[in-house]
Amino acid sequence: MSSSSTAVPPAVAALPADLDAGLRRLKLATVRRTAAEVLQTAKIQRWTPEEVLRTLIEAELAARDASNIAARLKAAAFPVAKTLDSFIVAESSIPPATFDYLIGLEWVRAHANLALVGPPG
Repeated sequence: MSSSSTAVPPAVAALPADLDAGLRRLKLATVRRTAAEVLQTAKIQRWTPEEVLRTLIEAELAARDASNIAARLKAAAFPVAKTLDSFIVAESSIPPATFDYLIGLEWVRAHANLALVGPPG
């Protein structure tokens, strides 16, 4: 008699209603969404309270940073989203050394200004 069985992960218990309500009131959406799973993992792996708190805070901060970036990009109303990774230096008039300097951001740390001028006309 052979039976094929797969391991089913244990169901994650929902947060108690008072904690869910408190996290909602504090507007900690990511903590609220991930807390039950993090707490289950913490219990299994015997995390310290500091590790639990650190994990929840890092998740909340990462989600807020991503949300802020998305909102700023939307507000900027750029016609096309581009990154430096997609920039082809060889097809531009910017010398490679200048491009490397600009993406190194040393000019930002030095509090220097930057003005980019396009081709005439």
